[in-house]
Amino acid sequence: MTTFDDVPDGSTTGTARWTTRVTLMVLLVVVVAGAAGLFGVRNATATTEDAGWTLSVDYPRLARSGLDTPLSIVVSNPEGVGEEVVVALSQDYLTIFEHQGIFPDPSDTSTDGEFLYLTVAAAPGATEVRIDFDVYVQPSSQEGEQATVFLLDGDERVASTRIRTTLMP
Repeated sequence: MTTFDDVPDGSTTGTARWTTRVTLMVLLVVVVAGAAGLFGVRNATATTEDAGWTLSVDYPRLARSGLDTPLSIVVSNPEGVGEEVVVALSQDYLTIFEHQGIFPDPSDTSTDGEFLYLTVAAAPGATEVRIDFDVYVQPSSQEGEQATVFLLDGDERVASTRIRTTLMP
């Protein structure tokens, strides 16, 4: 005698079998996509040129909470960047990240409530300055953010670009 002796033949409906098959297939697709890294960080680069300046922002286009993400800003000018570079970044954008540091350390930071202004000293004769943010997406972040990033040349706003990070569950 087995435990199947009292189970009538054909007790499982065709709908139940197909529902099980479809559920298992969806689960398999999710597992394979995860193993292939399709749910990880997707980077993007936004680049703009204005008045001889080039502003390039490498940022996480798609991310998940708890993951390290790239965030860097490169400012260049073939005629030289001067003694210092002032870059502005929407302050709300930074709320989705945990910050470990900014490299190189800005010589000055300020805010007007909407933008965070970072002043970074440049090497003599430099044509490029790179600012790297050591950040990861906060575990409590559930929604993405967008930002405006721009360069200040004196008091003039130049080389402005927009970025957006979408967070996946």
